[in-house]
Amino acid sequence: MRIVLDPAAPQPVGLVDLDVLTAFDVAVPAGTTAAEAAAVLGGVGELDPRGEDLAGAHVRVRLDWLRGTAHAGGAGPGWDERFDAMIAYARSKGWVDDAAGTVRAHVAVG
Repeated sequence: MRIVLDPAAPQPVGLVDLDVLTAFDVAVPAGTTAAEAAAVLGGVGELDPRGEDLAGAHVRVRLDWLRGTAHAGGAGPGWDERFDAMIAYARSKGWVDDAAGTVRAHVAVG
């Protein structure tokens, strides 16, 4: 599953590859600044940048946004169970903040 974030696009945030629940990241075009990325995240989550360069940055993505967007985008039968397994794995790595309802995603620049 991948969040595609492009501040220059008509729809700047999208969720793709819904059925790929063995990988998770936020893809941004090269040259996107941390300020631009943060400005379009809205209800998706919060950027945890490493300065203005997005290389090595993370986004704390809201779990309710992921689930709701996936269902709106046509997540098929069994998706919830596979999503829950992905989140359980992320939790075992310390990437889930249960109190905040977020999961950490790496930012992929390119």
